[in-house]
Amino acid sequence: MSGTEYKRYELVDFLKGYSIFTIVLMHLLQPSVSGLLNRALAFGGAGVHVFILCSGFGLFYSYLRKPLGYGSFLKRRFTKIYIPYILVILISALIPFYAPSPDKWGALLSHVFLFKMFVPKWESSFGGQMWFVSTIIQFYLAWPLVLRLFNKRGG
Repeated sequence: MSGTEYKRYELVDFLKGYSIFTIVLMHLLQPSVSGLLNRALAFGGAGVHVFILCSGFGLFYSYLRKPLGYGSFLKRRFTKIYIPYILVILISALIPFYAPSPDKWGALLSHVFLFKMFVPKWESSFGGQMWFVSTIIQFYLAWPLVLRLFNKRGG
């Protein structure tokens, strides 16, 4: 880390790993089981919330170590997250048999402009898992507002 020492939080690492594990188990096993096990696997949905919370903690911790202006922050996130996301969506849209839809252009634009989760027919377009990436990007766009509120309250 460029000569700067930083503390790792083992609990946060554990929570992220545990969340990923529960989410994967839920997606793999839930469709094939029923009863009490199915209800237990539904806990994987809570893993998403824990993972987003841990990601927010990591984002703030990173900001404390190396504050970036909003433009620099967005540029880094844009190149690391948004561009690969859109590339995957574009490749998916070009595959003729993948996600057949009479309104493939609308679905594609809903990903590009990050409004897919507000239109039920496009929520699962190009893979239901893509909601997570667009949600994270929306949180990145809201990040400076959260930071400003935090700083206004005195930290």
